[in-house]
Amino acid sequence: MRPGGASRLSVRPTVRGWQAIFFGVLVMGVARLIGTTQFYQLAYALLAFILAAFVLGLLGSRRIGFSRSLPSGVHFTAGNSARIDLLLSNGSGLDTSEITVTDRLPDQKSFEVPALRARGGDVIEVPVTFPKRGIYELGPARVRATDPFGFLYFVRSFRYRTETVVYPEVHDLAGLSLGAGNIEAGARGSVGQRGDEFAGLREYRRGDDRRHIHWKSLARTGELFVKEFALQDPRRFTVALDLRRQGLRVPEKEIEDAVSAAASMLTHLYKGGMPFRMICTNRDGNATEFGSDEKSYWKAMRLLATVKADGSRQLGESVLDERGRIGEGVILVSRGADEDLLQSVRRLRSAGLSVIVVSVATHTYRLGGARGRDRDRDSAFLQELGRLETAGASVCVVRNPGGVGSLAGLRDRVSV
Repeated sequence: MRPGGASRLSVRPTVRGWQAIFFGVLVMGVARLIGTTQFYQLAYALLAFILAAFVLGLLGSRRIGFSRSLPSGVHFTAGNSARIDLLLSNGSGLDTSEITVTDRLPDQKSFEVPALRARGGDVIEVPVTFPKRGIYELGPARVRATDPFGFLYFVRSFRYRTETVVYPEVHDLAGLSLGAGNIEAGARGSVGQRGDEFAGLREYRRGDDRRHIHWKSLARTGELFVKEFALQDPRRFTVALDLRRQGLRVPEKEIEDAVSAAASMLTHLYKGGMPFRMICTNRDGNATEFGSDEKSYWKAMRLLATVKADGSRQLGESVLDERGRIGEGVILVSRGADEDLLQSVRRLRSAGLSVIVVSVATHTYRLGGARGRDRDRDSAFLQELGRLETAGASVCVVRNPGGVGSLAGLRDRVSV
């Protein structure tokens, strides 16, 4: 049990306690006015009850302990329900009265607990949901008990706080091919490299490199076929996240979906046993080193739990500055395609790197105008994605309201 730390005790009357005090003072005043012995005795009895309540309540509550317990091995993610245990203990030799626990988890919540037996304890299992990623502080907490007569509240305040990291939401991308041994040879966006071994022919698909068209088959059958090559699987991937500040009123969901997309890609690499690193274009230019173990994964995920869209650098520019330290593959989580990104993809592909672009369709998150204007935006966006595919990148899209969940099952669309 994690210790609750030092507590501070405060005492205040209950409603019944205020009534007893009022009548005790009133009877005492009457006794002084008329000098009747019975009134004095009644006043002293009421005040004696209050004094006895204070002593018994103090003895029963002075050793109440409190702590929080986070489930071992469980990590909190935004929007998902988890459990926190509130642990209560009674170290005194007396039973307590019924107890009320109030804690900030992260919203303030109160719980009624039956009386704690002497030298006993209890556990409150609390389901919690954190709406956003980030660093949360749980606490402080208050534990309130009463004396056996119900005259006084004894409130112990536990000031210690528990820091909790809430990671971005992660979506399962089990159908996504990143070239980790399940690559579809010669798939859309792939470029045969010098020395690649010829593996066979397959039907032409939109976006295939025209240099791989098998012209003899076209002349013989009248149908397009392309040559397949056994490409060497990328060994290391860098996930680059676009965190430019784009105006003053960027929808929060747009940023959160971009972060969630990066976290989902990172998780996919980790589960596939592929070394990965994370770079961000936020103001601080945060980045991690390559790793494939659990420690490296949670370090990168903690970075994603705290980053903000406050940068100024272009995504492609930031990635090109990292040349020589980005491995053999790059996953670009972009908030809208642009000419800079297109040129960067071309340079990365010409250097022999595998490139995947996860493009957040920003126009679907922001306030739209006329329906025709929205169609024009979508058409221009798709044209930009087509140019990225022609440049050799594999492209997938995150749209509102589908979000990152729409990336799942894109096995035919996304390959290296």
